[in-house]
This record gives sequence, structure tokens and C-alpha cells, in this order.
Amino acid sequence: MPVRSAFVSAGRWTIALCSCLFFVIAHARAEPAFVTMQGDSNNPAWWVGAEFHPFTTEVRGIPVSQIRKNWCKATEFRKDLIPREWLVDTKGVDQMLAAGMSFAIEGHFDGSASKQVALVGAYEDCAGKKGSFILILDQPADGKTKIRFVNAVQTDHQFGALQKGKDNTIVVWSCMECDGSSVLKWDRKKRKFDWLPEPEEQ
Repeated sequence: MPVRSAFVSAGRWTIALCSCLFFVIAHARAEPAFVTMQGDSNNPAWWVGAEFHPFTTEVRGIPVSQIRKNWCKATEFRKDLIPREWLVDTKGVDQMLAAGMSFAIEGHFDGSASKQVALVGAYEDCAGKKGSFILILDQPADGKTKIRFVNAVQTDHQFGALQKGKDNTIVVWSCMECDGSSVLKWDRKKRKFDWLPEPEEQ
């Protein structure tokens, strides 16, 4: 190939590549943030006005349609998806860490040798309705992840957080500074995870 033709060909390739990269970058920038704020973004209780926008089609490698058939998107809550200034106060204290909360916790919650991970996130069904979910997955040695429990609630308030409770329980919070918690525990008789009754229900 003549030198001039080679340069022309290389130039065209470079232009095409740059155009492609520009499109990808522009498309990525057009994607909405995972979490936006309704109201005062300086409110310390940011979770009250937070609105989440799920954008992934898998959770821990599991297609969302296998979690719930009518889901089109579901995204696990992660700290790197939330503005740092909402999680860390002006003194540099991580609010969730200080409260003993996390978006995902690991343990042998069913008392077996297999380790489970419990996590929270936001989903969007194929009709555009949003909500929050909690998922418990087995993490066996062979690497085949298995769904052990899923609970989803359609709501405009999708925030959720977890804590390890007593006797291998999982404490699920809908806020960070309130009494809005529920407790999940492995029921040996039913052989499944189930919600413990609220104190007034006992």
C-alpha cells in the first residue's frame, strides 16, 4: 500500500474511532445519576428525600428477570454510587459505619456451613414502577449463587440499610435515624427466612 494511502486510511480509522468514543462518552454522560435529591440536598437526613434510579439488569450476576419476572432493572446500593458528602459528615465521620449499618452484610444466617450475603437495593419493573428490595443469596464454595430470599416493596422511598442482629438475624432499616426496622430470621421449622413479628404482634 502506498504511504499516502496508508496515512489516509489511518486517518479515517482515527476519525471513526474518535467519533465512536465521543458517542460513548456523550451517552454515558446522558445517563441519570443513580440517586437524586428531592428537596434540600444539604439536609443531613438525605435518605428522606433520596430517589433512586436503577440502571443495571443484573444483581451479583443474577439477571433481574430471575429475581422477579416483571423487573427490567435493579441496582444494589453501594457507597460508590452515592455522593460522598451525603455519607460522610463535616467531621469526616462515615454515618453508616458509625451507626453499624451497611448496604450488604455476610454471615451464616441459616446456621449452615454455607455463607450468605444479604443486600438491599432499588428496582424498576417493566411498567416503570419503582421500589426497594432485600435479597439473600447463598455463596457456596462452587461459586453458584442461589437466591434464598427476596422481598420487594413498591414505594417512592427506596432507601434501605442492614445490620447484623442477635442470633444470626438480619435487621432491615428503611432509614438511618429512626425506629423503622424489621427483622429477618431463619425459621428452622419452615426451612426458610421469615420476618419476626413486631413486638406489639407477639
